[in-house]
Amino acid sequence: MQTPPIDPVLADLNAAAERIWEACSPRWPDLSLDVLPEVGSTNTELMERGRRGQTWPTALVAASQTAGRGRRGRSWTAHPGDTLTFSLGLPLQLGGVPGGGSALSLAVGLSLAQSLDRALQARHASGLGTALPPIGLKWPNDLWLGSRKLGGILIEATPAPGLPSGPDGKDDTDGSRWVVIGVGINVRPGQAPAGSAWLSRNADDPLGVGQAWSWILPDLLDTVHRFEATGFAPLLTAWSDRDVLKGQEVSLWTRPGHMPDAQTPPDASGTAQGVDESGALLVHTAGGLQRWSSGEVSVRPALAAPLT
Repeated sequence: MQTPPIDPVLADLNAAAERIWEACSPRWPDLSLDVLPEVGSTNTELMERGRRGQTWPTALVAASQTAGRGRRGRSWTAHPGDTLTFSLGLPLQLGGVPGGGSALSLAVGLSLAQSLDRALQARHASGLGTALPPIGLKWPNDLWLGSRKLGGILIEATPAPGLPSGPDGKDDTDGSRWVVIGVGINVRPGQAPAGSAWLSRNADDPLGVGQAWSWILPDLLDTVHRFEATGFAPLLTAWSDRDVLKGQEVSLWTRPGHMPDAQTPPDASGTAQGVDESGALLVHTAGGLQRWSSGEVSVRPALAAPLT
């Protein structure tokens, strides 16, 4: 399949950046919006900027991403016009928030799903696009449409020069860290991996990556700001309403760095019982109800094909 030209995609993203600035500048006057034709990884780029002390709020989007990274080292390549790939970097104090960055991933997923659903429903009501079911959330960081993966989230954090430290001199307690939230969403079929879902199901649908970005980013900034103050607990009910694993038999792999596959038996299994107020996954196993944090486990429905 021929790769779409980058110039129209850049024009779409630049127009979206103008709309986002108009929506966000009253509350985020120091927000930087950067549009690049190509980058290895938007997350890697913003992590490096943070380490250099460039820690003002920044949203970086690329028409083409050639070395994108997902959770546990999975790759995520974005082709121009097919996949929206952007990262949001900003200083946050998460040391005192239950669940920290792991819970933030759930809050981000909920914000994305709500923004997309609201915009897609309005768009369909106006006569554009195809009616889609509500977007689901798979713990800890995936968006699902139907039974297929629509997008993913990768959150990383690092100390950064110039950010305030906590009272004990450490930036991982009550101090600030440079936090980068990476998002990848399939907008058009294009070259998406087999088994993926996408927002635009009609070849004649003009929905572009810039439009999707402008739907997402203003709400995401507000969500992150509220999360820093109140944590995940106020979002638990809304997240649970979209939980695609709740009540399902699931398999879990706990070996560091290991990716689940059909040849490797799981380390544990049971029935998913939702998540708690810190964003941890609750699974009823043979040993009783157990709590799993996102950094220590990979999970998938027990009867499903291996997740990508």
